Amino acid sequence: MKRTFYLAALAFLLIFVVTAVGCQAEIIIRLAPIHEVQVLIAESFPPQIFIYIKGGLADSCTTFHDLTKQRSGNTINITVTTERPKDAICAQVYGFFDKNVSLGSEFTSGETYTINVNDYTTSFVMQ
Repeated sequence: MKRTFYLAALAFLLIFVVTAVGCQAEIIIRLAPIHEVQVLIAESFPPQIFIYIKGGLADSCTTFHDLTKQRSGNTINITVTTERPKDAICAQVYGFFDKNVSLGSEFTSGETYTINVNDYTTSFVMQ
């Protein structure tokens, strides 16, 4: 009886380990589809610039991955990515995510600034 129990426990443990190792799926990282970008200027001194970003998630397995920002003169480039397991079987339900990004206050009044978020571009004139 004990021997049968130990063999069953060992078999269960072996199946668990093999399954856990096999489930380490490769992750696919892609640029997120961007649906909306809004520039918000906070009424503070000095004025603070914030960017609201609404992006898409292709299916139920896709999640927000990362956001990076880089400024060169009057152009701000923001890269937004999503991630999903490579061979996952997922519900085909399109979803969304929202992100608010602070760009700080280092802007000159009267100047025009361009914001590129993946393939979405907008601009604003600093007050």
